[in-house]
Amino acid sequence: MAKDFKSTDYGDFYVDPDTHDFVLISGLEEIAQRIKATLETNYQEMDVLDPEQGLDYTNFLGKRFNKELASDELRETIRRQVPEVDSIENIDFKFLPNRKMVINFKVMATPTEGNTSQEVEGGVEIAI
Repeated sequence: MAKDFKSTDYGDFYVDPDTHDFVLISGLEEIAQRIKATLETNYQEMDVLDPEQGLDYTNFLGKRFNKELASDELRETIRRQVPEVDSIENIDFKFLPNRKMVINFKVMATPTEGNTSQEVEGGVEIAI
């Protein structure tokens, strides 16, 4: 069973306000967090730890944003780096002021401790 420390929206460890302990997550919540972390990491940014980790943002830059190329890159990255994902149902792009974008995703995934595919949703805000 895959487990990870729960993180805040800022990437810090989440601390339970009652017990003051770090919180562990697993299952669908862990898969959604891993997808989000993958999309927030620039490809080859972690060249020492894992040079293949992250998303190549080349198709997101420039004045002529190509939704198809960006969507294809997202789908390939999620499939390659999150093996629990069975299918990618939807990817949405929303442009924000100040050169920012929100990417929302919906995937079907089978947690390592399960045997049925379930819906996982999430999103990430990136600077472009």
